[in-house]
Amino acid sequence: MQSKRLGFSLLQRVFDTVFTETVPAEELSSSRRVRAVARLLALLGSVLFIGLAIEGVTVVFIGQLIAVHVVLGLILLPIMAYKIIVATYRFAMYYLGASDFKHAGPPEMLLRVIGPLLVITTVVLMASGIILVYARPNTPTAAFWLNIHRDDFVAWFALMVFHVLAYVRRAMGTSSYDLRYSRYHSLIGRQGRLISIVLALVIGGLLAWAIFPAVAHWSSFFAVHATR
Repeated sequence: MQSKRLGFSLLQRVFDTVFTETVPAEELSSSRRVRAVARLLALLGSVLFIGLAIEGVTVVFIGQLIAVHVVLGLILLPIMAYKIIVATYRFAMYYLGASDFKHAGPPEMLLRVIGPLLVITTVVLMASGIILVYARPNTPTAAFWLNIHRDDFVAWFALMVFHVLAYVRRAMGTSSYDLRYSRYHSLIGRQGRLISIVLALVIGGLLAWAIFPAVAHWSSFFAVHATR
């Protein structure tokens, strides 16, 4: 009976996590710092959700959309790095005992386990992708890094499914409130959050512009194979 109650309680908490429309920090914490971090993470997550959904389409049609795949990945790279930095800050503040972060509470245990694994697979995915851009097709180096990129993508995607299911509703809800409602506008540096995200996207665009010429040999490789 006790195990059934525990299982039901865990399931209820999972549903509460998935279907919450705003981040819990909005209700559970009066700290401006905690709410600012929560809103920034929500905005970053929303941008990544949209960008990675488009990136997923390019994976399906990688032969035709290799250039778009690389460019979009590079544009999103600073956003991913930014989100990892902010999430790590929140993680550190909680485990270092900052009272406002302790009061807001931690994520569910499963999400705490997934988080570091998702960070690791994200770093490997992006690093292997950049290395692949500079590797020549049909070389041992390209084959080695392509295998790492593909295998890591499988692990990353599996982890991302759980992460998205847990956070996408609350991230979109909090971002929507943050962008639309005046009681959110007056709080905790909304303009600064938006400017920082735009700057991250601009940095990503510059990175894509600098690296894009290296994509040419992959575009040629897929073009040749498409005609065979």
